[in-house]
Amino acid sequence: DMPMYDDECATYGAPPPGVHYFPRAFDDAFLERIDAAREAAPVSLASQNMAAERRFIRDAKLAEDISRAFVEPARARVDVVCSDIRFIDYDAGGFILPHVDGARVCEATGVTTDASVLVFLTTVPPGEGGETEFLVDVNSGDEDGVLFSVRPTRGAMVIFDHACAHVGRCVGNFPKILLRLDVKRKSA
Repeated sequence: DMPMYDDECATYGAPPPGVHYFPRAFDDAFLERIDAAREAAPVSLASQNMAAERRFIRDAKLAEDISRAFVEPARARVDVVCSDIRFIDYDAGGFILPHVDGARVCEATGVTTDASVLVFLTTVPPGEGGETEFLVDVNSGDEDGVLFSVRPTRGAMVIFDHACAHVGRCVGNFPKILLRLDVKRKSA
């Protein structure tokens, strides 16, 4: 049986293999730096599978600084943060359909990524949607197919293998804003 929803850490279920949850990834000063980078980035058009605004930057220095700023670096096991950084802003009604992420080749390092990172920059209150849910597969987006669910909480982070199926649930009245990274993880 799946554990009950834990309001304090904003998760439901247990992380499946390849998914790692961190209730607090960065300190407040670093989160403010990330906020400033987001504000400076221009808004781009959304992709086909989402209702959200995206912002893209290529910043090797910020990527390097992010890799050094993790609160639990040994547990995060991030070797390289790709310099292609994006922010995703979901307003009321925003969502992303079930999908898996693809590997990227980092322009700055030439490294091919193997995992995705979501860092939540806003908190969405319970009952307002916006959860990122990890699924059995991309065709199992209903409640029975959910293995692990994370409600956006400012400063929380999820690192997961690119091949992990996931979905971004529809947002209610509170915006969901996140930093989306591609990384190469250190060997176990």
